[in-house]
Amino acid sequence: MTKEAISNFIVKKEDRTIIVERSFNAPLDPVWAAWTEADILCQWWAPKPYECVITGLDFREGGRWSYYMQGPEGDRHHCFFDYTAVKPKTLFSGNDGFCDERGVINTDMPRMKWTSSFSESDGRTVVEIRIDFDSAEDLEKIITMGFKEGFTMGLDQLEQLLSGPSTAQ
Repeated sequence: MTKEAISNFIVKKEDRTIIVERSFNAPLDPVWAAWTEADILCQWWAPKPYECVITGLDFREGGRWSYYMQGPEGDRHHCFFDYTAVKPKTLFSGNDGFCDERGVINTDMPRMKWTSSFSESDGRTVVEIRIDFDSAEDLEKIITMGFKEGFTMGLDQLEQLLSGPSTAQ
């Protein structure tokens, strides 16, 4: 008996927080790999028609993930994620933001603090993501940019990737 899939996107404006809960009908190992290994992560992170290009991924506490999303017209949106905690197959957290191609932070754009937790039960993995913002204005700016729609598309792409014939190992 398959459990009903979880797909929640909750905006808590009063707390300056976004909570995303998503379940995948896949074991923990391939789900964790999809979030932490560059060759898999780049396959689903950017919403179509954008493409994720990873320029560096040092997945460890104190490490940095550098990437850009490239649109069909060649436009590039550079981003980074600085890892502050990594507990293998359980949790990672860090600070996320926009930058230029050299990694210099774009202070005109919001910064976000992410905590991503992973749990498995009966071959099904649940990912819970908490994203905290410094201000209500920063939260509103990200929502207005289409974060909910874009991130949901990415998670849908991850679901398709995990259900494919060559699920990440």
